[in-house]
Amino acid sequence: MKTLYFDIDGTVLDRCYTPKPLLAEGGFERALKAAGFERLVCVGNVILIVQALQKAGVSCDPLEKVWCACRGVFADEAWFRAHVELVPDPTLRAAYLDLDQDWWYVDDLAEHYCERAGRGELFKRHEGKRIHAADPEGDGSCVLAWLKRCGV
Repeated sequence: MKTLYFDIDGTVLDRCYTPKPLLAEGGFERALKAAGFERLVCVGNVILIVQALQKAGVSCDPLEKVWCACRGVFADEAWFRAHVELVPDPTLRAAYLDLDQDWWYVDDLAEHYCERAGRGELFKRHEGKRIHAADPEGDGSCVLAWLKRCGV
């Protein structure tokens, strides 16, 4: 199953938490579908907020919080809910990459998180191929180009 591990801030959103222009209005979702991704795993730090709310006894829907955090880069909420999972600990996100599957990883801080998980060599070997370190200041074009290459 083709799986994409994806970050939010700096990857699909800019530093002001605005969708990158080319990924807005469902642009990210359309590119994911075109590339054939069947499983999506969110690795974003928004998961920490969800976990803090839950620990404080606040009832919340984790996928709804992530959906809202993505600010429109996904258009179909039912499709999103059917395909997105959350990692247990986004601070160790690269540790969750299942290398026995058809895995892909996009994150503006991919190198940092690979090193943090003891997978620095994985980043060096796969950067630009299975791993894309998105330009945090970009318009989303680098993510779209990479996703297009993933679909080939």
